[in-house]
Amino acid sequence: MKKIGIAAAVLLAAALILTVTACTGEGEETLAPAETPETAAETPSFSLTPEEQLTLAKDYIDSPVEDLIAAIGEPEDRDYAPSCMGSGDDGNLYYDGFIVYTYREGDSEVVIDVE
Repeated sequence: MKKIGIAAAVLLAAALILTVTACTGEGEETLAPAETPETAAETPSFSLTPEEQLTLAKDYIDSPVEDLIAAIGEPEDRDYAPSCMGSGDDGNLYYDGFIVYTYREGDSEVVIDVE
């Protein structure tokens, strides 16, 4: 009886390993997509120094935040509060060494200032 229990446990363990491997694709060869000039342009490397980010960010005042983020990368942190400029929210996007101030209303968010 003990041998049957051990054999059942071994079979169950093997079935679990096969299930996990099948679900995760482990063991399958995956090919990286070929990088074309178009995809290289869509995925910037964000190896800018904080000073370069600050200089570039200033060029995006009065532009959509999405454009700024595409140019310099995601902020380290962000917060929002009700705005006194309208019915939207004032935003603070925190980067290394500077803050991007935004105004967000509905689905749009615009860069207001950079310091």
